[in-house]
Amino acid sequence: MRCFVSLSAGLLLMANTVWGQTNMAVLRKADDLVAEKKYESAFKLLNDYDPKNAQPAVALKKEEIVLNYSIASSNYRSFTFKDLSTLESLEENQEHEAPGTRYRFRVRAVLDSLKQKYPDNYKLDRGLGDYYYAVQQCDCAEKKKTEDELFPLMIKHYEEAHKHAYGDYKSYFVVGYAKQRLGQFKQSVPYFLHSIELKKDFPTAHLNLAFVYLELKQYEKARTEAQLAVDQFPDEAHKSDASFLLSKIEERIKTQKELLAAKKTGKKTSKTKKPATAKATPAKNTATPEPKPAETKAAEAKSAEATPADAKPAEAKPAEAKPN
Repeated sequence: MRCFVSLSAGLLLMANTVWGQTNMAVLRKADDLVAEKKYESAFKLLNDYDPKNAQPAVALKKEEIVLNYSIASSNYRSFTFKDLSTLESLEENQEHEAPGTRYRFRVRAVLDSLKQKYPDNYKLDRGLGDYYYAVQQCDCAEKKKTEDELFPLMIKHYEEAHKHAYGDYKSYFVVGYAKQRLGQFKQSVPYFLHSIELKKDFPTAHLNLAFVYLELKQYEKARTEAQLAVDQFPDEAHKSDASFLLSKIEERIKTQKELLAAKKTGKKTSKTKKPATAKATPAKNTATPEPKPAETKAAEAKSAEATPADAKPAEAKPAEAKPN
């Protein structure tokens, strides 16, 4: 009997090992296809391998592909894909909604179902955080939920993932962005700082942090972050946004100095009109916070890795800006 039990356990272990190796081989092949811009082939490979979405790792890879490499989507329940040639641009195909093959994949329903089945799989929380962030950025699904309902869902799932070491500069950025958009400026600071610690050259995070420091009246810190954003943004449009914010911060600092000088001398100074604060909205980075293996999807997350609300840095949707 003991021999039978040992044999059964051994066979089960062997089966699990083989299954795990097969999973890894399929996932690696999907990554290779994505690198070759064969987006439809990559998704089809995964869909044929796990049509019922029973494997968390495969479902999460599907999510990564639909959020970053689909040409179009319908309420994040079905997605259109196309294999591209080396010279073709994913962004141009997305912009013109080029024809392709449509596949059904209900992202939230799939991940929620797997989370119920595997409550200790915290990679699924990371995936759900990515999903809600992408939805908030594109405003193309979950129509019954307001932004103020989506932000807490992002925070909830990303925080759970962070507790189990499934975070990166993008996820920390998005939590900071969500708290920023909810008006929790002081609470957002540690997340932006940690995001920057993980990725120094992350202009969207610097831009959003500059907005937050401006709201907190920490003008010198705001100026430093805005200048870093100006220096790091590669394109003129975002440099211009960051430069505009920097100029407003400089005005605040100048006004503050004049008021302090007036208090010391007892003189009155003419009132300076308070510059309008731009809502920080992370820039959009298509779909899941960057960086993307092959191409960056246009409109990723709204902060510069979620772009700040009034100045729109690239890559994160808050301004909406998406993470790089």
